[in-house]
Amino acid sequence: MNTINEVVTMRAVVHDRYGDSSVLRIEDVPVPTPKAGEVLLRVHAASVNPADVITTAGSPAVVRVGTGLTRPKKRVRGMDVAGTVEAVGEGVTRLSVGDAVFGDGTGTFAEFAVAKADHLAVLPPGVPFEHGAAVAVAGISAQMALEISGLKPGDRLLINGAAGGIGQFAVQMARNAGFHVTGVCSTHNVERVKALGADVVLDYTVDDVLSPPQQYDAVLDNAGSVKISDWRRVTRKGGVIMPNSGAPGPDGGAIRRLIKALLQNVVASQSIKTFLATSTPERLGRFGADLESGAVVPLIDTMFTLEHAADAMQRVESHHARGKVIITIP
Repeated sequence: MNTINEVVTMRAVVHDRYGDSSVLRIEDVPVPTPKAGEVLLRVHAASVNPADVITTAGSPAVVRVGTGLTRPKKRVRGMDVAGTVEAVGEGVTRLSVGDAVFGDGTGTFAEFAVAKADHLAVLPPGVPFEHGAAVAVAGISAQMALEISGLKPGDRLLINGAAGGIGQFAVQMARNAGFHVTGVCSTHNVERVKALGADVVLDYTVDDVLSPPQQYDAVLDNAGSVKISDWRRVTRKGGVIMPNSGAPGPDGGAIRRLIKALLQNVVASQSIKTFLATSTPERLGRFGADLESGAVVPLIDTMFTLEHAADAMQRVESHHARGKVIITIP
């Protein structure tokens, strides 16, 4: 591969039926063409998110309304991306061929992918592509959660799932903002979460997460392992609870949890807030500055080559990943 004009097909991770990671395979497919407002990227790294697991599985079934009722409409998975601009679509002036960028795109588990230009930002010099690829979903989710929390320096924040993709970013960013951070994780992640900067680390296998010495000002639940009604017991009146997990739990899956959040928000003395991560050049730019300065360092669980993308997906399916799972493409 020398120039994009010489490339007609590319290697990509595809699936033609819904299921777990075992339905994924490598196949040669046509290189996509950027539309107006889009760019074509040569992908150097992508990360796997729980949302990729959900869309691959087509479960819960409601997601198929957008992804295809009986089979996936888009065969290539992946959203998070970092790479080099290879071509620009009509109307794109902010980015140029050759720019190193990061953000979110479509079908990023491939050698090439398209992305909306306004979902990308320039990757700062010296920041590895693997770090840039870790940001769009998990990092922006953490950024948005802290923004809507309304917390001030010194306020108490509990982060459930503190070693996960979103949690690890939230711990670092909350520490930088001057919040008092309590991280909840499993035994083998305790030291990692301490190293991220949490003031207190609770091991959910031995510690009673619902008996704090003092109520929290906000709770960010990335694990979905505790009922929203139980979080209300440990969150002060007027505080904020942010349920943010697609994994099945005592409140059900993502859809049931969202419904319960909306219903409980009507009667709760706390504010129960949900949000959807949205990448913008401004948000990504702020995050890029943190990556460049070292204020935030992505916690990488494992890295896989494109040929082992199914293993990368399986790692996220296991719910045991400590930080981000990255797919690299030399």
